[in-house]
Amino acid sequence: MSAAVTFILGIHYHLPNGMNASTFERLYTGKIRPVLSMLYKFPKIPAILHFSGSLWYWIERNHSEIFMLTENMIHRKQLELLTGGFYEPMMPLISYKDRLGHIEMLTTYLRKHFGKRAQGCLLPELAWDSSMPSVLTSCNIAYTFLDETYFFDAGIKESGLYKPYISEDKGKIITVFPFSKHIAAGLERDVPGTLDRFLMDAENGNERMICVFPSCFNNKNPEALTENSALSFLTELSAYENKIDFSLPSRIIKNLSSLQKIYFPQKAVKQCLIDYPEKNYLYAKLTFVHALVDQLRGDKISKRQATEELWKAQNHDLFYLPSQNEINQSAIRNAAYKAILEAERMTRGYKSFMPSLMTFDFDFDGIDEYLFQSEEINCFICKMGANIFELDYIPCSWNYGGTSSVNGKRRSFSDMIAPAGFSYDSVLNNDFSGVRLCGNEYYEMTAIDRQRYKVNFKLPADTDASAGGFYGIEIEKNYVLKKNEICVAYNLINKSGKEQEFIFIPELNISFSNDDETSLRVYSYNQYESFSNHSEKINARHIEGVNGLSVLDAAAIDFQDIYNELIINLNSDASFNAWIFSESGGLDSLCEPYYQSSRILICKRMCLAAGTAQSIKFRLNFYH
Repeated sequence: MSAAVTFILGIHYHLPNGMNASTFERLYTGKIRPVLSMLYKFPKIPAILHFSGSLWYWIERNHSEIFMLTENMIHRKQLELLTGGFYEPMMPLISYKDRLGHIEMLTTYLRKHFGKRAQGCLLPELAWDSSMPSVLTSCNIAYTFLDETYFFDAGIKESGLYKPYISEDKGKIITVFPFSKHIAAGLERDVPGTLDRFLMDAENGNERMICVFPSCFNNKNPEALTENSALSFLTELSAYENKIDFSLPSRIIKNLSSLQKIYFPQKAVKQCLIDYPEKNYLYAKLTFVHALVDQLRGDKISKRQATEELWKAQNHDLFYLPSQNEINQSAIRNAAYKAILEAERMTRGYKSFMPSLMTFDFDFDGIDEYLFQSEEINCFICKMGANIFELDYIPCSWNYGGTSSVNGKRRSFSDMIAPAGFSYDSVLNNDFSGVRLCGNEYYEMTAIDRQRYKVNFKLPADTDASAGGFYGIEIEKNYVLKKNEICVAYNLINKSGKEQEFIFIPELNISFSNDDETSLRVYSYNQYESFSNHSEKINARHIEGVNGLSVLDAAAIDFQDIYNELIINLNSDASFNAWIFSESGGLDSLCEPYYQSSRILICKRMCLAAGTAQSIKFRLNFYH
């Protein structure tokens, strides 16, 4: 270090795969272009720059002019590019091989476009574990950066945060620079005051190396950074050109020797899989399809393409621990599932696919689930509620069960038995008093026929009258899967010893791309008819808007998914009523809610004398 105070300025931007084009455009015009344009005017202030691969990819296709500016700053040694995982993966959740693949993919991209191999790497938050030194050195990475909290967890005091360290795994060593969020925040409030404090420390013989990624240069800050504000920040920094050493990591590590070695404890990353079921389902699906891709033999190109599709779904935004984060943004979540299903579709195209019904602990909870797989449909069923928690339509690579569990609603054919007075308003007011929530009870698996793709369940009746809530009703529930159809047959038996009048409500939660008129249209049919030819249907009633609908005396309902050019037809062997709502949720209470799924409550009024039973059958048909 050539001066008592050395300053490393970092710039980082990332948007996950699946974010819409307008969000990319706002980030570019509001932050990226102003920051890099202003930085170019201050050649004595160097910076390290990291964009995720998904962001570089979008910029290349929409604003390639920034490539020329970046290349100019690289040639005059003002800018140093950092590599990392192409899609910003959550490293501890993915395999060693995938970690190498992500990093090499972005490193190769940067070398191809800028003619120089990146020496440094930036990892997303919570992406460190003990194996990362060997991963990074295998990718010829010389240095990386970690948030100051990792150093605190490793026992480093605040006074030790002003120098780099080394960390080791399996004999592989990597240099690790600490970066400080609290110093970055201080600079954003008061550049002179913050830097003067460090210069005073230097006069007392305390050398300082400061590394910051200011949030004003980061897309996590909701405020757009105008050219004037970027100019003001950089102008204040430039006033210290002769007092501190604005440097780059590649220059610093050339003169380093005898660095202190530390080991960083791993954060509890997998806790998110316990706290948020939808994250665990996504992780489980990733793991399941990853195993299928690994089994591909003889076609290296298809295997590589399928692997890269899986990488798109390993985005750390979907698994970030402290909050729901982007898992609640349906566009990002749907993009992840679409990538996974594209990879699965590639594995099926490699050889003749055979439909199957298997039992498998899909979600790693110690209990087997039931996995139906046909040429067109995946239908995964759990014993809790004997309901569907994943519903994939393979030709469209879309998981119609891939909703966020806002209010605990993710599953389909999740059953309820409600009092006769239960109404549309009860659902609107979230009043489920007196309702037996069968979807929260464990069903017994009574029979399985793997050849005919059938599985039968039973929810026993509780004959204890004190239990209340229609516990005297027994439910037999049978699934049959065909190529493009799921059939669910119910038999409800009254074992209470008295007449029971109630409303039987199977609930569906189906995730479309959106619920507006350009994405989804709903039609109901009062007269039952053949559904083999949709163009010849009669008596169709188009339902305007799909939020808060009450459909009466329907024989069938069509959900026309315009985005995927698909019709999902719900029909029954008896007329039924239905209540349809849109479920929404945001990243937090301050954000505008995002569409999550369409919630469909199928209502069938029943009156059973003691010892009698009534059957009803529902079908979901998929027409592409």
